[in-house]
Amino acid sequence: MSMSHPPHEPPPVPMVHVVDDDDEYRGSLLYSLDAEGFAARGYPSGEAFLAEPLWQRRGVVTLDIDFEPPGSMDGLQIFRQLLARRCPMPVIFLSGPHGNNRELALTQAGLRSLHDVWMYAKQDPLHQLKDKIRLFLAREPALRQAAEEERRLLQIVLDVMTQAEREVIGLVLDNTPNKTIALLLSKNEGVVELQRASGLQKLLGESRSTMVLGETLFPLLHRHEVTSLVALAEQELDHRLGLLDPLARDVLMAAIAKHSHAKIARAHGWFDEADRERRYLITVDGHLDRALMLVQADEDKQVSRVSQVRKWMNSLGYFPPCSPSLPSPSPSSP
Repeated sequence: MSMSHPPHEPPPVPMVHVVDDDDEYRGSLLYSLDAEGFAARGYPSGEAFLAEPLWQRRGVVTLDIDFEPPGSMDGLQIFRQLLARRCPMPVIFLSGPHGNNRELALTQAGLRSLHDVWMYAKQDPLHQLKDKIRLFLAREPALRQAAEEERRLLQIVLDVMTQAEREVIGLVLDNTPNKTIALLLSKNEGVVELQRASGLQKLLGESRSTMVLGETLFPLLHRHEVTSLVALAEQELDHRLGLLDPLARDVLMAAIAKHSHAKIARAHGWFDEADRERRYLITVDGHLDRALMLVQADEDKQVSRVSQVRKWMNSLGYFPPCSPSLPSPSPSSP
């Protein structure tokens, strides 16, 4: 199962994503990159860059550290969002004349291998930046492949496997015999065998090798610092829900609780009795789509994606409150 792009769409083209609030510098850099044959796209803020699913984009990110507009994200905040959303694209930080000690700031953050991060001062020769972009573009496919494989496994553990299969396969990983598993889980041995076969098929396809199972799952469990598939699924759901801002979370939880769009709109002050065109639907859908994007629900239709997240939560016994927690923005800004 790949979450990189829908099967009916072509894979994304690797490009240079230029995130910089300096219109003049951003435009100049994009022009220079285009002149040398790089595919490039500019974004005036981190918010604009993060508004689209990161896993549907490829390439290298050049990221200004200092953003001028009040209230906008700075470079390190954007970088932390890239990490939280597990973006595999290498990052090149751009710093101006006052960019001293930025390498120290990155080291203190301790967030990513420096093999995938580089510092470039805007006053340095531009060919240095372009040379590094070429190196990172060559490295990006391997980083992306590793990230996609991890995302595929996490999606199987969270979305495809049942809780019973997680429990059984976790014991299989410890080389526990079916008879012992049945005793530990108070199940019939035949049921354990069926759940074992089903779990292995979902994870490994036709293979039934416990050695291959260990080679597939032990590195994943180690990277996420957990010891069982149940704990991994719980942690993954917590991680994805943790990416939601309060408003997106409120809207998603209300949809999962099967509240109507009208009820959600009323709760947030978006509903207008005189609105015959029901413009509140666009506002609710905008926030709901953003929430579903962040939690990486990957079904085709919105209602199916809401059901998908509901299934995750039901499987893991996760039922947070869905009442509004913060004042909502105006209806014109989904």
